[in-house]
Amino acid sequence: MRIGTLGVLRRAYPVNDLVEAAAARRALAAALRRRPRAVVFSTVTAALLAPKLELPYAVRLDSPAALNRQGRASSALHPLERRALAGARLVLPWSRAARAALPAGRERAVVLPPPVTPSGPHSPERERLAVAYVPDPKAKGLDLLCAAWSLAGVDGARLEVFGIEAERARRHLERTGVRQPAGVEWRGLAPAADFRGALRRARVFAAAGRWEDFGQAQLEALADGTLLATVPSGGAYEALALARELEPRLAAQTLDPGALAEALRAAFELPPDRVERYRGDAAARLAAYSPQALVRRVANEVIPALLG
Repeated sequence: MRIGTLGVLRRAYPVNDLVEAAAARRALAAALRRRPRAVVFSTVTAALLAPKLELPYAVRLDSPAALNRQGRASSALHPLERRALAGARLVLPWSRAARAALPAGRERAVVLPPPVTPSGPHSPERERLAVAYVPDPKAKGLDLLCAAWSLAGVDGARLEVFGIEAERARRHLERTGVRQPAGVEWRGLAPAADFRGALRRARVFAAAGRWEDFGQAQLEALADGTLLATVPSGGAYEALALARELEPRLAAQTLDPGALAEALRAAFELPPDRVERYRGDAAARLAAYSPQALVRRVANEVIPALLG
């Protein structure tokens, strides 16, 4: 869809949402001229200002506005979201956590996450390496990550941080009063293949986010046989429940550097037989996120509900 001239207003939420919702309404009008049998909105934002439809529709979302658009400034979005979801024949949340946070339509929800697959064969022998993905240093807890890495003090281990350039990372650490720890390498905006290659080499993925709307990188790490050490991030964080099920010692109970440092140490200390069992259990759980499983869910639950 085209944002148009209103794009200049996009500076912060909730204005961003309303501008994009208006653009989606125009795109919907053009789509309806093609006389579809059903409509699927790709986000809850796209459905906010949609007119009442005389045909079935579904709304797909990573996280409902009731969860990730909190505060007085965004309060006007919540009744719009409730109206859009109440009229939907189906709601398609990415995760179980998002489904639990739905303000309406939970009984008509089909969890439909983005597919997660291994990026290639991986060896049981791993480097003494931790990997992190930090595109937003505040939301993804770069200061918490670096403080935890210093406290963990894992001998001979390195930390590769993807998603942020070195200068921006150092500025954030200076603002938050955290020193850059030893053994950190800033990988910047590397290609996805480089990131997945690092996951296949790494012992552990370190997740320090204060907020997660899904946790795609964490699920990709599990798919590539990497242990997941994580904090209990807010939001519809799908990987958190998996981390707790797979190995509670790697899932910190509190959002602080000390707790994450303990999880990181535990990840490097797990014996080989426990690591192999962890990887096998992770692969079994991630079968539900495979493209084949998602195609079956769409064919058996989504299409019949919309077009049956």
